[in-house]
Amino acid sequence: MKFGQPRGKGGEVGVLVSIDLSMIGSWKKWKGFIMPKKEILRYFEKLYASPSEESWRVEGLDWSPISGESASRLESPFTQEEISKAIFQLDRDKAPRPDGFTIAVFQDCRDVIKEDLKISDYRPISLITSLYKIIAKVLTGHLRGVFHETIHSTQGAFVQGRQILDAVLIANEIVDVKRQSGKKGVVFKIDFEKAYDHVSWDFLDHVLEKKGFSPKWRKWMRGCLSSVSFGVLMNGNAKGWVKASRGLRQGDPLSPFLFTLVADVLSKMLLRVEERNALEGFRVSRNKTRVSHLQFANDTIFFSSTREEDMLTLKSVLLVFGHISGLKVNLDKSNIYGINLEQNHLSRLVELLDYKASGWPILYLGLPLGGNPKACGFWDPVIERISRRLDGITLIQSCLTHMPCYFLSLFKIPALVPAKIERLQRDFLWSGVGEGKRDHLVSWDVVCNPKAKGGLGFGKISIRNFTLLGKWLWRYPREDSALWHQVILSIYGSHSNGWDANTIIRWSHRCPWKAITQVSQEFSKFTRFVVGDGERIRFWEDLWWGDQPLVVQYPRLLRVVMDKNTPISSILGSTRPFSWNFNFRRNFFDSEIEDLEGLMRPLDRLHLSPSVPDMRS
Repeated sequence: MKFGQPRGKGGEVGVLVSIDLSMIGSWKKWKGFIMPKKEILRYFEKLYASPSEESWRVEGLDWSPISGESASRLESPFTQEEISKAIFQLDRDKAPRPDGFTIAVFQDCRDVIKEDLKISDYRPISLITSLYKIIAKVLTGHLRGVFHETIHSTQGAFVQGRQILDAVLIANEIVDVKRQSGKKGVVFKIDFEKAYDHVSWDFLDHVLEKKGFSPKWRKWMRGCLSSVSFGVLMNGNAKGWVKASRGLRQGDPLSPFLFTLVADVLSKMLLRVEERNALEGFRVSRNKTRVSHLQFANDTIFFSSTREEDMLTLKSVLLVFGHISGLKVNLDKSNIYGINLEQNHLSRLVELLDYKASGWPILYLGLPLGGNPKACGFWDPVIERISRRLDGITLIQSCLTHMPCYFLSLFKIPALVPAKIERLQRDFLWSGVGEGKRDHLVSWDVVCNPKAKGGLGFGKISIRNFTLLGKWLWRYPREDSALWHQVILSIYGSHSNGWDANTIIRWSHRCPWKAITQVSQEFSKFTRFVVGDGERIRFWEDLWWGDQPLVVQYPRLLRVVMDKNTPISSILGSTRPFSWNFNFRRNFFDSEIEDLEGLMRPLDRLHLSPSVPDMRS
């Protein structure tokens, strides 16, 4: 069974479903073979039809509604700039729409046709597919701008400032903390059965209402959803159309965002249960930050104690959520993993929940969870993937070099693994695939140099790894409200510099943050501070004036300083003229007086900005 290109009928947006009956097992009757046309149509009618049961509403949750200003902004007229942006963000080379045009036509002819696209007359039901995708893309841009107000911090998808790796970092850290503590715990990784296809439209509308979206916006969303119908093409012949009354379309720019709004209700339900102490989750170290679940779009993972009451509570929440939203758990693809748990105890929980038990490490969002990055076997999937892709590859730069970047963004690569990957690159560059070994005409170091220096710009994998890990240190002080920041702060505490997490490292090799902190000393050489109010930058220790920290420029002065961690604002004061509160512990020698004069003279040109926070760049 394969899904073909979208198709319109009667002015409505449709999706054509193409079925090759030769791929379906023979259906026999006593007089021979028959084609199961009615059965196929009945299957799709059931799949996309809303159950005839009464609709449900949810009360008593903290919905985190968007502000009235944001709700009005969602309805604001579309500008030519955002329409153009939406058009040029779409893939120009996708198959032609029902009108025969690809998105490339709209991109190349934008200046000619832009005045003919009257967005003010927008009605989803009357739009052909290409135009619908453009409109949906613009609506998605509006929706993205308010997501941070209403989507809980445990959801990592489609919210500005949140990244997929955040959830993988959190999961690895809290699982490792639980494992090192010796306490028992369980992890559930669930899969929703045909998640997009089963979303209830009535429930989605209820969620939009509770989250503060206006009636006009809800009407727009209902129009985008209700305009779809599905045609079933059997061996080249159209056999009927199925009118949908539930579900979200794959490929619709709005679908991931609408699904995220529905999935967020599960987070709100779990938080409500946690408030009543009916579900514990994993509590993390110092300030006992609690994490019971993480979501990324339709990928959901739970962390729980081993109490049977908690298990039953979680099971009940999932059953209720599935009943009201249409998102039911697929037991065949859901697994439970024990931490410090005996096998017979895990078996009892498996029987209680009807999930399958599996071992560590597991794959979460495409990366290992609970594995040891220092072990070469941890990196085998990367090596295998690169080896498979060698056949027919012509661009080492785009394929072999960037392929491992997802792993390199969170885990420090052992020295042996880059050697294996670079050997694959070298052999392919000089020998191709299956052509035997040939001499390497230029050293690999020269090949890796930037093109401006005579190389091919491949770069060293170890340097790429260092750069990607350093990005976490760059993000850490900028995202102090993010869940991943709170978890790291709870586990490691704050560094005395006020910008980083503590560099005291736990002995475990499984926690990613250990590898990240190992690059901090080298990372600091490439950073400097931008002075705002002077509250966070250390006067002596941080690099903010000149090419070196003042502690290096004026070592003799540092010997008489009482506190080398004093911030700039404490020494200079917040207003001019500066107060110069150095707090030295003795009188100066003549040489020290000269140093002090040399320091104060250029600093007198400095201006503090009380309303602007300090930054690290």
